[in-house]
Amino acid sequence: MGAPHGSIDRVACWEAAMDLLTSLGLFARPLPRSTAMVRLGLAAMAFGGLVQTAGARELLQPEPKWTVGTDFADSKKARSNLSGAACAPTSPPFMSCLIVNDDKKYAQTFSIEGATLRPARVVRLMPDDVEGDPDAEAAAYDDGYFYVAGSHGRPRHHPDTGNPPSYTLFRFPMNRQTLQPDFVSDQDVKGLEATTRLRGVLETLPPTADKYDKPLGDGGINIEGLAVRKGRVYVGLRGPSIDRHAFLISVDRDAIFTDDRPLQARSHALKLGKHTGIRDLAKVRNGLLVLSGPVNDQAVRPAIFLWDDDGELQKLAELDIAEAGKGAKAETLLVLQDDDSGPLRVLVMFDGPENGHPLEYTLKR
Repeated sequence: MGAPHGSIDRVACWEAAMDLLTSLGLFARPLPRSTAMVRLGLAAMAFGGLVQTAGARELLQPEPKWTVGTDFADSKKARSNLSGAACAPTSPPFMSCLIVNDDKKYAQTFSIEGATLRPARVVRLMPDDVEGDPDAEAAAYDDGYFYVAGSHGRPRHHPDTGNPPSYTLFRFPMNRQTLQPDFVSDQDVKGLEATTRLRGVLETLPPTADKYDKPLGDGGINIEGLAVRKGRVYVGLRGPSIDRHAFLISVDRDAIFTDDRPLQARSHALKLGKHTGIRDLAKVRNGLLVLSGPVNDQAVRPAIFLWDDDGELQKLAELDIAEAGKGAKAETLLVLQDDDSGPLRVLVMFDGPENGHPLEYTLKR
């Protein structure tokens, strides 16, 4: 009678293991079974330890600690839901930055001094009397403008509830003398351009169009990354993930804020891995950095990829994020250094901990 379903032939297993270890020179036959068992157990423990140590070494460790000077506005819930940031190139650097959250109707400016974030003025994105919120998931800067993208998708935790304001892309100019928007207001919407044309692109552009307006939990479209580079706006989709691929959608930067100019929309498939989506984007000299993570709650470790100007995708690192705390989700990628004077340095911030718990990483490319 055969072995029960699911059982293991222990004798065969034992013999196979002994044959393998003998061939590797770890054992010399014959040995008493008790002695061999001890040695086999020790070898297994040592091998397991080596594998575990090697795996740990593969994770990129964060640099020395960063701090946040004062709390981001204006509630614990808002500053625990930070979801994207961008900085304009200024001199001195990092004097004009913007951070968004996916819970309120505003963004906020900030600056960086050394290893400290200094929150500043609030930028109103929508009036309080508008039902819903922009569900701002990403920010970018390019050529004098800050950009903010709503999620363009159904709420994950309330999938039966629509949120029309989330289907909006915003931009507003930076004053090159003051390095700040002149119209910043925590009460009134001033100086913003807004467009909903991206909605039509997501609804019709293959291969993700059939996931439009479906809940994220069902593989629906949800924007979490944004970058503007070489005249094109790129949005990174957290979902869907199709055949181990995540997707970037790009459109003409200047056309998207007009009523009828052709958008020249394109879809770009990136093979990031199973159940893996895009959590943020950041432009660098030779392409886009992609912060990846799970589409929902799958056991997918955050990683950073480079998608270069030749269309090649390179995995730069998987991140050790233990310091950010249990439940922290890497959702913001900010480039700190991208020149010939030193290595590529980035700041990663998290949804979950208050004020984003910024962690710095140094990448090789």
